Amino acid sequence: MKINAPQIMDLREAGSMLNQIIELQTQERTAERFRFCSEYVSDEDLTGVDYNCVEFDGCRLWNCNFSKVGFTNVYFKNCDITNCTFENGYFSQVEFISCKGVGSKFQNSTIKHVLFSDSNFTYSNFEHSKLQKVIIVSSNFSNTCLAECILKEIELKDVTLNNCDFFRTPLKGLDFRESRIDGIMISDTHIELVGAIVDTYQAAALARFLGVEIK
Repeated sequence: MKINAPQIMDLREAGSMLNQIIELQTQERTAERFRFCSEYVSDEDLTGVDYNCVEFDGCRLWNCNFSKVGFTNVYFKNCDITNCTFENGYFSQVEFISCKGVGSKFQNSTIKHVLFSDSNFTYSNFEHSKLQKVIIVSSNFSNTCLAECILKEIELKDVTLNNCDFFRTPLKGLDFRESRIDGIMISDTHIELVGAIVDTYQAAALARFLGVEIK
């Protein structure tokens, strides 16, 4: 599957990220064509500023609030966004490369043409989100909440999804064969699994939902 990569050009070094964002918040402007490098920002309210054609490189953004923020044509490279809040956000043509997003919150977000590669998003929360044209490669999404989501055109390659919550999320057409899905959670009716693509080993493990023991 092909997705649209971020279109970024003519970036300029932004200086202090926090100072830039505070100024943009005051002016109600979008952050455009900035490159934030090796920034450390913790426990800050960064709402009210959208990002267009921006690169975050080696930044540590811990427990920051990006609620209702839009990200378009954005790279996150080698960033730590642990426990950040992106609820009700919008992501289009965004790449997360070698990032740590443990405990990050993406509930009620729209996520399309997005790549997650070589990243750790364990214990993150995407509940009630719509993900379309998303590729996840060589990443850990264990214990992630993907309940009541809409998943369309999702590609998984070497992804750990152990103990993920897929409650009321249709998995039809989703190919898990190159990934790990031990201990996933679904509803009592098991309807989420209809049309999911799994290998023989995974099918045997999922048989437990039907009370079947395969020896």
